[in-house]
Amino acid sequence: MIASSLFLLTGRGDRKPAQRSNRDNNERLRKLDKVSPTCTLEKWWASTKGKLGLSEAVDGQFVCAVCLEQVDRTHEIRELKCFHVFHRECLEKWFLGDHYNCPLCHRAYFASPPPPITPSVWMV
Repeated sequence: MIASSLFLLTGRGDRKPAQRSNRDNNERLRKLDKVSPTCTLEKWWASTKGKLGLSEAVDGQFVCAVCLEQVDRTHEIRELKCFHVFHRECLEKWFLGDHYNCPLCHRAYFASPPPPITPSVWMV
């Protein structure tokens, strides 16, 4: 009885999430490519280790926070602005699921434009 009442109040039956077309998904992935291009973990690690000032003793082993599996040196990855690294496929799935923030630190992929400054607006 209570369950049927909750159904009537919320009106949330067996709704399926809106399906996007492949064209929409491809367009969205192109936007993701601009802020997070793909490369292999080995290539990324070679260029990033020096930038972060890490010693040669650091092993460079990473776990993808989306699937919780180890990222091998030959796997394609995506790096976000926050320097978090994920399997390419995992981050793409995450992004196409309408998640626009890093799965670990929640930093936005895209910087939102600042609100326009209008000197003529006054608060009373």
